[in-house]
Amino acid sequence: TEDLSLLAYALVLPTDSTIFETMAPPIDPVRLHVARRAVRKALGSALHNDFLQRYRELSPAPGEALVIDGPSVGKRRLRNVCLGYLAAARDDVAAELASAQFDEARARGCMTDKLAALSHLAEMPDRPQSAAALKAFYEDAAGDALVVNKWFSLQASADIPDVLPRVKALLEHPDFTLKNPNRLRSVVSVFAMNAPGFHDASGAGYELMSSLVLAVDKLNPQVASKLALCFSSWAKLDLGRQQVMKQQLLALRAQESSLSKDTFEVVSKMSKGV
Repeated sequence: TEDLSLLAYALVLPTDSTIFETMAPPIDPVRLHVARRAVRKALGSALHNDFLQRYRELSPAPGEALVIDGPSVGKRRLRNVCLGYLAAARDDVAAELASAQFDEARARGCMTDKLAALSHLAEMPDRPQSAAALKAFYEDAAGDALVVNKWFSLQASADIPDVLPRVKALLEHPDFTLKNPNRLRSVVSVFAMNAPGFHDASGAGYELMSSLVLAVDKLNPQVASKLALCFSSWAKLDLGRQQVMKQQLLALRAQESSLSKDTFEVVSKMSKGV
């Protein structure tokens, strides 16, 4: 096909949430996530040379101006899909490719390519390129709220073992506040969709979200009630996670006297049958 955007979409694996919705309970969301990641890595490895060749073919020439039109958008979209498969290995080649694209995107002023590269570098936190890129992206944002939100989101969504403590650190960042709904969502809502972090078998992710629902409820009940929906999948989970999530739901429901009407209504509906 000549439609590179269509080709890019065809190459993207279904998301965790899409696969989750097609499965019958009980579901281990972390196992599902790990399986999807393994498939992506296997495809990236088996087709490494093909993806690398296509990536290079789609890369802009040195000094090439940024063009915003349909064909150019398609090229960037497919190129970034190729980068995603190449970066799945998280090896030296992946780090170098992502870092080079980040630098190139900064020079060209291409936010799409810049975000794509940074999303992969954020999942290689032990690489020196990762910290350097995150620092540069934050500094480039120069306080632009939308761009800073992206900076928060990329880190909260990172598929890394220690994402939970990193998210807790983001909550303490000077630029983070529970009072701004968009800034709040850029970390908290994004973390709730991070399967390895939120669904950690220890229940620490559930505990964090429960405490945040209570804190936000005092500031913005409507936002808090929507955050609470992260517990709505409890009945489809494996038994161990069901029990831990149900404990958090019951603990929230027990706060009826201090919860807003909006949030208590949501929690009550979700906890029926617990």
